Amino acid sequence: MDTYNELVQVINRNFCLDIISIRVLVDHTYSKVYLLESAADKYVLKEMGEGNYDKIEGESDLTGFLVRKGIRVPKIYHAASGGHVVFYNGYIYVLYEFIDGTSFALNTAPGWFLEKSAQTLGQIQHALKEYKRLPLQFGSNFFVSEKYDRVSKSIDEKMALAAEKRDAALAAALAERLSHIKRVSRFEFDCGKFTYVNTHGDFYINQVIVRDGELYTIDWSNPHYLPACFEVMMSYAYAAPESIDGSIDIERFSRYYYEYLRRARITLSDYDLKIMPYFIYYYCIFCSFTPPYGDLPDDYYEIANFTDRLANWLFHNVDDLSAELTRLT
Repeated sequence: MDTYNELVQVINRNFCLDIISIRVLVDHTYSKVYLLESAADKYVLKEMGEGNYDKIEGESDLTGFLVRKGIRVPKIYHAASGGHVVFYNGYIYVLYEFIDGTSFALNTAPGWFLEKSAQTLGQIQHALKEYKRLPLQFGSNFFVSEKYDRVSKSIDEKMALAAEKRDAALAAALAERLSHIKRVSRFEFDCGKFTYVNTHGDFYINQVIVRDGELYTIDWSNPHYLPACFEVMMSYAYAAPESIDGSIDIERFSRYYYEYLRRARITLSDYDLKIMPYFIYYYCIFCSFTPPYGDLPDDYYEIANFTDRLANWLFHNVDDLSAELTRLT
């Protein structure tokens, strides 16, 4: 998109609006989010490359289903053509309701937010029991040994460049990541024993806006059918102030966990609880950013650094945490 004025014309034409101002809220590598204003209202616009159409094709149907189930999500507006996705100049656009509320940074959630976060995640997963099965994530193909060699090789190449540049800090960060890969490579996962659920796919504090004391969950472009043990611990760790150093307080997490279970109306097995911290540790190493982080947007930079702290704590404590979690059954 060459100019903001051109973008405004596209949106006005397709959604029959009279937008008078536009500014960028989020600028990531593969997407942008804009705040649009008309004389009467505000809107949020997401811009992505056309190659991402499969991700958001079903978003309107899914969020409509959730609204009917009482889950608070932003409304998606349909264009004059009838669909919710607008194609223009190699990009796709989706227009959302603007939720005028409050958001919290990583590890700054007050107690009442943590309680509502656990409830909301549970309510989402309970509601989606009646929805069609979403795309599988974290199946057996995710836990393949070839990944260790591929990622280790990539890090070795980065370490060689760091050595050439005499960047001791980067070399140390990469060496730390290699030590994690060596640790995680010994873990074994049995996907046949996981309890899988339909869910948001990336539910954590950055995906939640508070309005009038209620939590609205945003960004439904990547929902999945995945192990229930994933989002419940990740959403707690990224929100809880006591976890800012990467640690998981079992007593406080257990309160979050039980609140989640009451609303999800499911039972996690002994295996789900035992494997939960190993799964989270594995995710931190293979699904997060790899140093260096200097070019990341601010929000991703904070996520990358916190994930490192979480992984470093799990390196020393994953076995003990697993044993403590099994006592929650």
